Amino acid sequence: MPSGMQHKPFLFLVFLIIAALSQTSAQSKNRPNILFMMSDDHALEGIGAYGSWLKDYCHTPSIDQLAFEGMRFSNVCCNNSICSPSRASIISGQYSHVTGALNLGCELKPNAPSYIRQLTNSGYQTCVVGKWHMKQFPRGTSDFAVTVGQGSYFNPTLHRPSGNKEKYQGYYADRYTDWALKWLDKRDKKNPFYLSLHFKGPHEYFEYPKRWAKLHDSVNIPEPPSLHEDITKTSPLLKGKHYSVLYDDEGPKSFYLVYEDYLKQHSNNPKERRSIAYQHMIKKYLRCVAAIDDNVKRVVEYLRKEGILDNTLIIYTSDQGYWLGQHNMHDKRLILEESLKMPLIVRYPKEIKAGSISTKLGMNIDFGPTILDYANASIPSVMQGVSLRPLLKGKSPVNWRSSIFYAYYNRSPKHWGIRTERYKLIRFPDTEAVEFYDLQEDPSEMYNLGSESGYKKQITSTQKQLSSLMTEIGITRDFLINKMGDNTKLPPRTHKKRVKKN
Repeated sequence: MPSGMQHKPFLFLVFLIIAALSQTSAQSKNRPNILFMMSDDHALEGIGAYGSWLKDYCHTPSIDQLAFEGMRFSNVCCNNSICSPSRASIISGQYSHVTGALNLGCELKPNAPSYIRQLTNSGYQTCVVGKWHMKQFPRGTSDFAVTVGQGSYFNPTLHRPSGNKEKYQGYYADRYTDWALKWLDKRDKKNPFYLSLHFKGPHEYFEYPKRWAKLHDSVNIPEPPSLHEDITKTSPLLKGKHYSVLYDDEGPKSFYLVYEDYLKQHSNNPKERRSIAYQHMIKKYLRCVAAIDDNVKRVVEYLRKEGILDNTLIIYTSDQGYWLGQHNMHDKRLILEESLKMPLIVRYPKEIKAGSISTKLGMNIDFGPTILDYANASIPSVMQGVSLRPLLKGKSPVNWRSSIFYAYYNRSPKHWGIRTERYKLIRFPDTEAVEFYDLQEDPSEMYNLGSESGYKKQITSTQKQLSSLMTEIGITRDFLINKMGDNTKLPPRTHKKRVKKN
Protein backbone atom coordinates (compact mmCIF):
# COMPACT_ATOMS: atom_id res chain seq x y z
CA MET A 1 0.00 0.00 0.00
CA PRO A 2 1.38 3.45 -0.91
CA SER A 3 2.71 5.51 1.99
CA GLY A 4 0.13 7.82 3.53
CA MET A 5 -2.77 5.60 2.61
CA GLN A 6 -2.53 3.15 5.48
CA HIS A 7 -5.20 5.04 7.45
CA LYS A 8 -7.26 6.03 4.46
CA PRO A 9 -8.99 2.86 3.21
CA PHE A 10 -11.63 4.89 1.36
CA LEU A 11 -9.04 6.71 -0.74
CA PHE A 12 -7.30 3.43 -1.45
CA LEU A 13 -10.60 1.93 -2.66
CA VAL A 14 -11.07 4.91 -4.99
CA PHE A 15 -7.53 4.39 -6.24
CA LEU A 16 -8.28 0.74 -7.06
CA ILE A 17 -11.53 1.62 -8.86
CA ILE A 18 -9.81 4.26 -10.99
CA ALA A 19 -7.05 1.81 -11.86
CA ALA A 20 -9.58 -0.86 -12.80
CA LEU A 21 -11.56 1.56 -14.94
CA SER A 22 -8.39 2.69 -16.67
CA GLN A 23 -7.46 -0.91 -17.40
CA THR A 24 -10.98 -1.64 -18.73
CA SER A 25 -10.82 1.46 -20.92
CA ALA A 26 -7.47 0.37 -22.32
CA GLN A 27 -8.80 -3.11 -23.02
CA SER A 28 -11.82 -1.61 -24.76
CA LYS A 29 -9.60 0.46 -27.03
CA ASN A 30 -7.61 -2.63 -27.95
CA ARG A 31 -10.68 -4.69 -28.81
CA PRO A 32 -11.41 -4.78 -32.53
CA ASN A 33 -14.67 -3.97 -34.20
CA ILE A 34 -16.17 -7.13 -35.69
CA LEU A 35 -17.94 -7.50 -39.03
CA PHE A 36 -19.46 -10.94 -39.64
CA MET A 37 -20.86 -11.45 -43.15
CA MET A 38 -22.67 -14.70 -43.90
CA SER A 39 -24.34 -15.81 -47.11
CA ASP A 40 -26.76 -18.71 -47.57
CA ASP A 41 -25.57 -21.71 -49.63
CA HIS A 42 -22.43 -19.98 -50.93
CA ALA A 43 -20.19 -22.86 -51.94
CA LEU A 44 -16.49 -22.19 -51.58
CA GLU A 45 -16.18 -23.26 -55.23
CA GLY A 46 -18.22 -20.14 -56.03
CA ILE A 47 -15.48 -17.81 -54.72
CA GLY A 48 -12.60 -17.00 -57.05
CA ALA A 49 -9.95 -17.11 -54.33
CA TYR A 50 -10.64 -20.82 -53.71
CA GLY A 51 -9.34 -21.69 -57.17
CA SER A 52 -12.01 -24.16 -58.30
CA TRP A 53 -12.91 -24.95 -61.92
CA LEU A 54 -15.10 -21.82 -61.69
CA LYS A 55 -12.31 -19.47 -60.58
CA ASP A 56 -12.30 -17.50 -63.83
CA TYR A 57 -16.08 -17.14 -63.81
CA CYS A 58 -16.74 -16.08 -60.20
CA HIS A 59 -17.24 -12.32 -60.03
CA THR A 60 -16.03 -12.01 -56.42
CA PRO A 61 -13.22 -9.41 -56.46
CA SER A 62 -14.14 -7.95 -53.05
CA ILE A 63 -14.40 -11.31 -51.29
CA ASP A 64 -11.21 -12.43 -53.03
CA GLN A 65 -9.45 -9.30 -51.78
CA LEU A 66 -10.36 -10.21 -48.19
CA ALA A 67 -8.71 -13.59 -48.78
CA PHE A 68 -5.60 -12.01 -50.31
CA GLU A 69 -5.30 -9.68 -47.29
CA GLY A 70 -6.18 -12.30 -44.68
CA MET A 71 -6.53 -16.06 -44.22
CA ARG A 72 -8.55 -18.53 -46.27
CA PHE A 73 -9.65 -21.78 -44.60
CA SER A 74 -10.03 -24.82 -46.85
CA ASN A 75 -11.35 -27.41 -44.38
CA VAL A 76 -13.98 -25.74 -42.22
CA CYS A 77 -17.07 -27.91 -41.87
CA CYS A 78 -20.61 -27.64 -40.54
CA ASN A 79 -22.02 -30.39 -38.33
CA ASN A 80 -25.45 -30.44 -40.03
CA SER A 81 -25.64 -29.07 -43.58
CA ILE A 82 -28.98 -27.32 -43.53
CA CYS A 83 -29.68 -23.62 -42.99
CA SER A 84 -31.40 -23.18 -39.61
CA PRO A 85 -29.49 -25.87 -37.67
CA SER A 86 -26.14 -24.57 -38.93
CA ARG A 87 -27.05 -21.03 -37.90
CA ALA A 88 -28.07 -22.30 -34.46
CA SER A 89 -24.68 -24.00 -34.11
CA ILE A 90 -22.87 -20.84 -35.16
CA ILE A 91 -24.69 -18.72 -32.58
CA SER A 92 -24.42 -21.22 -29.72
CA GLY A 93 -21.10 -22.89 -30.44
CA GLN A 94 -22.81 -26.26 -29.97
CA TYR A 95 -23.62 -29.32 -32.08
CA SER A 96 -27.18 -29.76 -33.34
CA HIS A 97 -27.95 -32.57 -30.91
CA VAL A 98 -27.14 -30.20 -28.04
CA THR A 99 -28.96 -27.14 -29.36
CA GLY A 100 -31.99 -29.29 -30.21
CA ALA A 101 -32.10 -27.47 -33.57
CA LEU A 102 -32.12 -30.52 -35.81
CA ASN A 103 -34.25 -29.38 -38.76
CA LEU A 104 -35.57 -26.32 -40.59
CA GLY A 105 -37.91 -24.06 -38.64
CA CYS A 106 -35.95 -24.67 -35.44
CA GLU A 107 -35.19 -22.35 -32.56
CA LEU A 108 -32.51 -22.12 -29.92
CA LYS A 109 -33.38 -23.21 -26.40
CA PRO A 110 -34.03 -20.25 -24.04
CA ASN A 111 -30.88 -21.06 -22.05
CA ALA A 112 -28.69 -21.67 -25.10
CA PRO A 113 -25.40 -19.76 -25.11
CA SER A 114 -25.05 -16.94 -27.62
CA TYR A 115 -21.78 -15.31 -28.58
CA ILE A 116 -23.69 -12.19 -29.63
CA ARG A 117 -25.24 -11.88 -26.17
CA GLN A 118 -21.77 -12.30 -24.67
CA LEU A 119 -20.50 -9.46 -26.84
CA THR A 120 -23.37 -7.19 -25.82
CA ASN A 121 -22.79 -7.94 -22.15
CA SER A 122 -19.08 -7.16 -22.54
CA GLY A 123 -19.71 -3.67 -23.90
CA TYR A 124 -20.01 -4.17 -27.65
CA GLN A 125 -22.75 -2.48 -29.63
CA THR A 126 -24.32 -5.38 -31.48
CA CYS A 127 -26.62 -5.55 -34.47
CA VAL A 128 -27.95 -8.28 -36.78
CA VAL A 129 -29.21 -7.35 -40.26
CA GLY A 130 -30.74 -9.60 -42.90
CA LYS A 131 -31.66 -13.27 -43.05
CA TRP A 132 -32.05 -14.83 -39.61
CA HIS A 133 -33.98 -18.01 -40.49
CA MET A 134 -34.88 -19.22 -37.00
CA LYS A 135 -38.22 -19.07 -35.22
CA GLN A 136 -37.33 -16.53 -32.56
CA PHE A 137 -35.74 -13.17 -33.33
CA PRO A 138 -32.12 -12.52 -32.24
CA ARG A 139 -31.68 -12.50 -28.47
CA GLY A 140 -29.25 -10.37 -26.54
CA THR A 141 -28.50 -7.90 -29.33
CA SER A 142 -28.49 -4.11 -29.11
CA ASP A 143 -30.52 -3.92 -32.32
CA PHE A 144 -31.71 -5.98 -35.25
CA ALA A 145 -33.51 -5.76 -38.59
CA VAL A 146 -34.17 -9.28 -39.83
CA THR A 147 -36.43 -11.36 -42.02
CA VAL A 148 -38.95 -13.97 -40.97
CA GLY A 149 -37.96 -17.25 -42.62
CA GLN A 150 -36.31 -17.05 -46.01
CA GLY A 151 -37.25 -13.48 -46.83
CA SER A 152 -37.67 -12.22 -50.39
CA TYR A 153 -35.10 -11.49 -53.07
CA PHE A 154 -36.99 -8.36 -54.05
CA ASN A 155 -38.79 -5.79 -51.86
CA PRO A 156 -37.77 -7.43 -48.55
CA THR A 157 -39.46 -6.91 -45.18
CA LEU A 158 -37.31 -6.40 -42.08
CA HIS A 159 -38.57 -6.84 -38.51
CA ARG A 160 -37.39 -4.73 -35.58
CA PRO A 161 -37.11 -5.30 -31.78
CA SER A 162 -40.13 -3.02 -31.25
CA GLY A 163 -42.34 -5.43 -33.17
CA ASN A 164 -42.56 -3.06 -36.12
CA LYS A 165 -41.69 -4.16 -39.64
CA GLU A 166 -40.92 -2.24 -42.77
CA LYS A 167 -40.86 -3.19 -46.44
CA TYR A 168 -38.05 -1.88 -48.61
CA GLN A 169 -38.17 -1.52 -52.38
CA GLY A 170 -35.43 -3.06 -54.48
CA TYR A 171 -32.99 -5.95 -54.40
CA TYR A 172 -32.57 -7.52 -50.97
CA ALA A 173 -28.73 -7.37 -50.72
CA ASP A 174 -28.69 -3.67 -51.56
CA ARG A 175 -31.39 -2.89 -48.99
CA TYR A 176 -29.84 -5.04 -46.25
CA THR A 177 -26.54 -3.24 -46.76
CA ASP A 178 -28.25 0.18 -46.80
CA TRP A 179 -29.70 -0.64 -43.38
CA ALA A 180 -26.36 -1.90 -42.02
CA LEU A 181 -24.49 1.22 -43.16
CA LYS A 182 -27.09 3.49 -41.57
CA TRP A 183 -26.68 1.60 -38.30
CA LEU A 184 -22.92 2.06 -38.50
CA ASP A 185 -23.44 5.79 -39.05
CA LYS A 186 -25.63 6.12 -35.95
CA ARG A 187 -23.61 3.96 -33.58
CA ASP A 188 -21.67 5.29 -30.60
CA LYS A 189 -18.17 5.49 -32.03
CA LYS A 190 -16.59 5.50 -28.59
CA ASN A 191 -17.23 1.77 -28.18
CA PRO A 192 -16.46 -1.22 -30.42
CA PHE A 193 -19.20 -2.69 -32.58
CA TYR A 194 -20.27 -6.10 -33.75
CA LEU A 195 -22.31 -6.23 -36.97
CA SER A 196 -23.83 -9.35 -38.52
CA LEU A 197 -24.80 -8.86 -42.16
CA HIS A 198 -26.61 -11.96 -43.40
CA PHE A 199 -27.35 -12.27 -47.12
CA LYS A 200 -30.24 -14.33 -48.47
CA GLY A 201 -28.37 -15.31 -51.62
CA PRO A 202 -27.29 -17.41 -53.27
CA HIS A 203 -30.09 -19.65 -51.97
CA GLU A 204 -32.27 -21.20 -54.68
CA TYR A 205 -33.70 -19.86 -56.93
CA PHE A 206 -30.62 -17.62 -57.24
CA GLU A 207 -32.43 -14.41 -58.20
CA TYR A 208 -30.26 -11.46 -59.19
CA PRO A 209 -30.62 -7.72 -59.94
CA LYS A 210 -30.83 -6.39 -63.48
CA ARG A 211 -27.28 -5.06 -63.37
CA TRP A 212 -25.97 -8.65 -63.52
CA ALA A 213 -28.49 -10.08 -65.99
CA LYS A 214 -25.95 -10.38 -68.81
CA LEU A 215 -23.08 -11.91 -66.82
CA HIS A 216 -21.82 -14.94 -68.81
CA ASP A 217 -24.86 -14.64 -71.08
CA SER A 218 -23.09 -16.04 -74.14
CA VAL A 219 -20.45 -18.09 -72.31
CA ASN A 220 -20.35 -21.87 -72.00
CA ILE A 221 -19.14 -22.37 -68.42
CA PRO A 222 -16.99 -25.48 -67.77
CA GLU A 223 -18.69 -28.43 -66.11
CA PRO A 224 -17.48 -30.13 -62.95
CA PRO A 225 -15.88 -33.52 -63.76
CA SER A 226 -18.51 -35.43 -61.78
CA LEU A 227 -21.59 -33.79 -63.38
CA HIS A 228 -22.59 -36.97 -65.21
CA GLU A 229 -21.85 -39.44 -62.41
CA ASP A 230 -24.31 -42.36 -62.15
CA ILE A 231 -24.96 -41.83 -58.47
CA THR A 232 -27.39 -44.74 -58.08
CA LYS A 233 -24.47 -47.06 -58.89
CA THR A 234 -21.53 -45.25 -57.27
CA SER A 235 -23.28 -44.38 -53.99
CA PRO A 236 -26.59 -46.22 -53.55
CA LEU A 237 -27.06 -45.40 -49.86
CA LEU A 238 -26.12 -41.71 -49.94
CA LYS A 239 -25.97 -39.90 -53.29
CA GLY A 240 -28.45 -42.30 -54.86
CA LYS A 241 -31.12 -41.38 -52.30
CA HIS A 242 -30.64 -37.62 -52.43
CA TYR A 243 -33.69 -35.82 -53.80
CA SER A 244 -32.01 -32.93 -55.56
CA VAL A 245 -30.32 -33.85 -58.83
CA LEU A 246 -29.86 -31.68 -61.89
CA TYR A 247 -31.37 -34.07 -64.38
CA ASP A 248 -32.08 -37.78 -64.17
CA ASP A 249 -34.96 -39.64 -65.86
CA GLU A 250 -35.16 -42.38 -63.24
CA GLY A 251 -33.46 -41.02 -60.16
CA PRO A 252 -34.55 -38.46 -57.55
CA LYS A 253 -36.58 -35.45 -58.61
CA SER A 254 -34.79 -33.09 -60.94
CA PHE A 255 -34.50 -29.51 -59.77
CA TYR A 256 -35.01 -28.34 -63.33
CA LEU A 257 -37.88 -30.70 -64.08
CA VAL A 258 -39.92 -27.51 -64.58
CA TYR A 259 -37.87 -27.02 -67.74
CA GLU A 260 -38.53 -30.54 -69.01
CA ASP A 261 -40.53 -29.40 -72.03
CA TYR A 262 -37.74 -27.00 -73.00
CA LEU A 263 -35.11 -29.68 -72.56
CA LYS A 264 -37.04 -32.19 -74.66
CA GLN A 265 -37.24 -29.71 -77.50
CA HIS A 266 -33.47 -29.43 -77.55
CA SER A 267 -32.37 -32.98 -76.85
CA ASN A 268 -33.59 -36.47 -76.04
CA ASN A 269 -30.24 -37.34 -74.51
CA PRO A 270 -30.24 -37.26 -70.66
CA LYS A 271 -26.57 -36.22 -70.62
CA GLU A 272 -27.24 -33.25 -72.90
CA ARG A 273 -30.29 -32.25 -70.87
CA ARG A 274 -28.18 -32.34 -67.73
CA SER A 275 -25.61 -30.07 -69.34
CA ILE A 276 -28.32 -27.61 -70.37
CA ALA A 277 -29.74 -27.61 -66.84
CA TYR A 278 -26.24 -27.03 -65.41
CA GLN A 279 -25.61 -24.00 -67.63
CA HIS A 280 -28.92 -22.50 -66.59
CA MET A 281 -28.29 -23.03 -62.88
CA ILE A 282 -24.64 -21.96 -62.72
CA LYS A 283 -25.21 -18.69 -64.57
CA LYS A 284 -28.03 -17.70 -62.23
CA TYR A 285 -25.93 -18.70 -59.23
CA LEU A 286 -22.90 -16.65 -60.30
CA ARG A 287 -25.05 -13.59 -61.03
CA CYS A 288 -26.59 -13.85 -57.57
CA VAL A 289 -23.11 -14.12 -56.00
CA ALA A 290 -21.91 -11.07 -57.95
CA ALA A 291 -24.59 -8.96 -56.25
CA ILE A 292 -23.37 -10.13 -52.84
CA ASP A 293 -19.82 -9.13 -53.73
CA ASP A 294 -21.08 -5.65 -54.69
CA ASN A 295 -22.31 -5.17 -51.15
CA VAL A 296 -19.30 -6.69 -49.44
CA LYS A 297 -17.37 -3.97 -51.24
CA ARG A 298 -19.73 -1.26 -49.96
CA VAL A 299 -19.23 -2.22 -46.32
CA VAL A 300 -15.46 -2.62 -46.62
CA GLU A 301 -15.21 0.78 -48.32
CA TYR A 302 -17.24 2.34 -45.51
CA LEU A 303 -14.78 1.00 -42.94
CA ARG A 304 -11.86 2.19 -45.05
CA LYS A 305 -13.22 5.74 -45.35
CA GLU A 306 -13.86 5.92 -41.62
CA GLY A 307 -10.28 4.83 -40.99
CA ILE A 308 -11.21 1.71 -38.99
CA LEU A 309 -10.70 -1.01 -41.59
CA ASP A 310 -7.53 -2.42 -40.06
CA ASN A 311 -9.03 -2.32 -36.57
CA THR A 312 -11.98 -4.43 -37.67
CA LEU A 313 -12.00 -8.23 -37.62
CA ILE A 314 -13.76 -9.10 -40.89
CA ILE A 315 -15.24 -12.56 -41.42
CA TYR A 316 -16.92 -13.87 -44.56
CA THR A 317 -18.59 -17.27 -44.56
CA SER A 318 -21.70 -19.24 -45.50
CA ASP A 319 -24.05 -21.37 -43.42
CA GLN A 320 -22.94 -24.46 -45.38
CA GLY A 321 -21.68 -25.53 -48.77
CA TYR A 322 -23.69 -26.27 -51.92
CA TRP A 323 -23.44 -28.56 -54.94
CA LEU A 324 -22.89 -26.71 -58.18
CA GLY A 325 -23.52 -29.72 -60.37
CA GLN A 326 -20.96 -32.07 -58.81
CA HIS A 327 -22.33 -35.63 -58.66
CA ASN A 328 -25.29 -34.48 -60.81
CA MET A 329 -26.61 -32.63 -57.74
CA HIS A 330 -27.65 -29.27 -56.39
CA ASP A 331 -28.65 -28.42 -52.79
CA LYS A 332 -26.67 -29.58 -49.74
CA ARG A 333 -27.59 -31.81 -46.70
CA LEU A 334 -25.10 -34.66 -47.21
CA ILE A 335 -21.74 -35.22 -45.51
CA LEU A 336 -19.92 -35.09 -48.88
CA GLU A 337 -17.26 -32.39 -49.24
CA GLU A 338 -19.11 -29.85 -51.40
CA SER A 339 -22.03 -29.78 -48.97
CA LEU A 340 -20.08 -30.23 -45.75
CA LYS A 341 -17.39 -27.59 -46.21
CA MET A 342 -17.99 -23.89 -45.69
CA PRO A 343 -15.98 -20.98 -47.03
CA LEU A 344 -14.26 -19.05 -44.26
CA ILE A 345 -12.18 -15.94 -44.93
CA VAL A 346 -10.86 -13.76 -42.10
CA ARG A 347 -9.06 -10.42 -42.38
CA TYR A 348 -7.34 -8.69 -39.46
CA PRO A 349 -3.90 -7.39 -40.50
CA LYS A 350 -2.82 -6.68 -36.92
CA GLU A 351 -2.56 -10.43 -36.39
CA ILE A 352 -3.28 -12.38 -39.61
CA LYS A 353 -0.67 -12.71 -42.35
CA ALA A 354 -1.94 -11.60 -45.76
CA GLY A 355 -2.56 -14.41 -48.24
CA SER A 356 -2.27 -17.17 -45.65
CA ILE A 357 -4.14 -20.48 -45.93
CA SER A 358 -5.15 -22.96 -43.25
CA THR A 359 -5.89 -26.59 -44.09
CA LYS A 360 -6.65 -27.55 -40.48
CA LEU A 361 -10.08 -28.94 -39.63
CA GLY A 362 -12.39 -26.25 -38.30
CA MET A 363 -16.13 -26.20 -37.60
CA ASN A 364 -19.05 -23.81 -37.50
CA ILE A 365 -19.18 -24.30 -33.73
CA ASP A 366 -15.78 -22.57 -33.61
CA PHE A 367 -17.01 -19.23 -34.96
CA GLY A 368 -18.48 -17.96 -31.68
CA PRO A 369 -15.47 -18.86 -29.51
CA THR A 370 -13.15 -17.25 -32.07
CA ILE A 371 -15.10 -14.00 -32.09
CA LEU A 372 -15.28 -13.90 -28.29
CA ASP A 373 -11.55 -14.58 -28.08
CA TYR A 374 -10.77 -11.54 -30.23
CA ALA A 375 -13.27 -9.45 -28.27
CA ASN A 376 -11.55 -10.36 -24.99
CA ALA A 377 -14.93 -11.63 -23.76
CA SER A 378 -15.50 -14.78 -21.76
CA ILE A 379 -16.30 -17.96 -23.70
CA PRO A 380 -19.12 -19.95 -22.03
CA SER A 381 -17.90 -23.36 -20.89
CA VAL A 382 -20.94 -25.03 -22.50
CA MET A 383 -19.76 -24.02 -25.97
CA GLN A 384 -18.29 -27.09 -27.66
CA GLY A 385 -16.27 -25.22 -30.26
CA VAL A 386 -12.78 -23.79 -29.82
CA SER A 387 -11.19 -20.54 -30.93
CA LEU A 388 -9.53 -20.57 -34.34
CA ARG A 389 -7.25 -17.75 -33.23
CA PRO A 390 -4.10 -19.90 -32.93
CA LEU A 391 -4.55 -20.94 -36.57
CA LEU A 392 -5.20 -17.36 -37.61
CA LYS A 393 -1.91 -16.38 -35.96
CA GLY A 394 -0.12 -18.98 -38.07
CA LYS A 395 0.40 -21.52 -35.29
CA SER A 396 -0.12 -25.30 -35.56
CA PRO A 397 -1.26 -26.56 -32.14
CA VAL A 398 -0.16 -30.17 -31.62
CA ASN A 399 -3.48 -31.07 -30.01
CA TRP A 400 -5.71 -29.59 -32.73
CA ARG A 401 -8.79 -31.63 -33.68
CA SER A 402 -8.16 -34.51 -36.08
CA SER A 403 -11.78 -35.25 -36.98
CA ILE A 404 -15.28 -33.79 -37.08
CA PHE A 405 -18.68 -35.37 -36.38
CA TYR A 406 -21.64 -34.86 -38.70
CA ALA A 407 -25.33 -35.84 -38.53
CA TYR A 408 -28.24 -35.01 -40.83
CA TYR A 409 -31.79 -35.61 -39.52
CA ASN A 410 -34.11 -33.88 -41.98
CA ARG A 411 -35.05 -36.18 -44.90
CA SER A 412 -33.72 -39.15 -46.84
CA PRO A 413 -30.94 -40.08 -46.77
CA LYS A 414 -30.62 -39.50 -43.04
CA HIS A 415 -27.11 -40.34 -41.92
CA TRP A 416 -24.20 -39.58 -39.61
CA GLY A 417 -20.47 -39.97 -39.83
CA ILE A 418 -16.94 -38.79 -39.29
CA ARG A 419 -14.57 -36.78 -41.47
CA THR A 420 -10.90 -37.13 -40.53
CA GLU A 421 -7.94 -35.48 -42.21
CA ARG A 422 -7.89 -38.31 -44.77
CA TYR A 423 -10.96 -40.53 -44.47
CA LYS A 424 -14.71 -40.26 -44.33
CA LEU A 425 -17.01 -42.94 -42.92
CA ILE A 426 -20.81 -42.67 -43.19
CA ARG A 427 -23.46 -44.62 -41.25
CA PHE A 428 -27.23 -44.94 -41.77
CA PRO A 429 -30.08 -45.64 -39.31
CA ASP A 430 -31.46 -48.67 -41.18
CA THR A 431 -28.41 -50.73 -42.13
CA GLU A 432 -25.02 -51.84 -40.87
CA ALA A 433 -23.50 -51.06 -44.27
CA VAL A 434 -21.26 -47.99 -44.58
CA GLU A 435 -19.95 -45.71 -47.28
CA PHE A 436 -16.25 -44.93 -47.01
CA TYR A 437 -14.00 -42.53 -48.92
CA ASP A 438 -10.25 -42.00 -49.06
CA LEU A 439 -9.98 -38.23 -49.50
CA GLN A 440 -6.28 -38.36 -50.28
CA GLU A 441 -6.67 -40.76 -53.20
CA ASP A 442 -10.17 -39.63 -54.17
CA PRO A 443 -10.78 -35.97 -53.17
CA SER A 444 -13.88 -35.80 -55.39
CA GLU A 445 -15.46 -38.77 -53.55
CA MET A 446 -16.26 -40.71 -56.70
CA TYR A 447 -15.34 -44.16 -55.36
CA ASN A 448 -17.18 -45.61 -52.38
CA LEU A 449 -14.83 -48.09 -50.67
CA GLY A 450 -17.34 -49.33 -48.09
CA SER A 451 -17.23 -52.90 -49.37
CA GLU A 452 -13.58 -52.98 -50.47
CA SER A 453 -11.68 -55.73 -48.64
CA GLY A 454 -8.41 -53.80 -48.96
CA TYR A 455 -9.85 -51.04 -46.76
CA LYS A 456 -11.46 -53.30 -44.15
CA LYS A 457 -8.80 -52.58 -41.50
CA GLN A 458 -8.98 -48.81 -42.06
CA ILE A 459 -12.78 -48.86 -41.97
CA THR A 460 -12.69 -50.67 -38.62
CA SER A 461 -10.17 -48.17 -37.26
CA THR A 462 -12.22 -45.19 -38.47
CA GLN A 463 -15.37 -46.70 -36.96
CA LYS A 464 -13.61 -46.85 -33.58
CA GLN A 465 -12.56 -43.22 -34.03
CA LEU A 466 -16.19 -42.30 -34.75
CA SER A 467 -17.39 -44.09 -31.61
CA SER A 468 -14.79 -42.31 -29.49
CA LEU A 469 -15.72 -38.93 -30.97
CA MET A 470 -19.43 -39.52 -30.33
CA THR A 471 -18.66 -40.26 -26.68
CA GLU A 472 -16.56 -37.08 -26.48
CA ILE A 473 -19.32 -34.80 -27.80
CA GLY A 474 -22.16 -36.53 -25.95
CA ILE A 475 -24.23 -38.33 -28.57
CA THR A 476 -25.30 -41.95 -28.87
CA ARG A 477 -26.37 -44.19 -31.72
CA ASP A 478 -29.73 -44.71 -29.97
CA PHE A 479 -30.32 -40.95 -30.01
CA LEU A 480 -29.49 -40.77 -33.72
CA ILE A 481 -31.72 -43.66 -34.70
CA ASN A 482 -34.57 -42.31 -32.56
CA LYS A 483 -34.36 -38.86 -34.16
CA MET A 484 -33.77 -40.07 -37.70
CA GLY A 485 -36.17 -42.98 -38.01
CA ASP A 486 -35.79 -45.43 -40.88
CA ASN A 487 -34.81 -44.32 -44.39
CA THR A 488 -36.56 -47.36 -45.87
CA LYS A 489 -39.93 -46.29 -44.46
CA LEU A 490 -39.94 -42.95 -46.24
CA PRO A 491 -42.25 -42.44 -49.26
CA PRO A 492 -40.76 -43.12 -52.72
CA ARG A 493 -38.92 -40.32 -54.47
CA THR A 494 -41.31 -39.24 -57.19
CA HIS A 495 -41.04 -36.46 -59.73
CA LYS A 496 -42.98 -33.39 -58.72
CA LYS A 497 -43.59 -30.28 -60.75
CA ARG A 498 -42.28 -27.14 -59.09
CA VAL A 499 -43.30 -23.52 -59.52
CA LYS A 500 -41.34 -22.19 -62.46
CA LYS A 501 -38.70 -19.62 -61.62
CA ASN A 502 -37.01 -17.95 -64.57
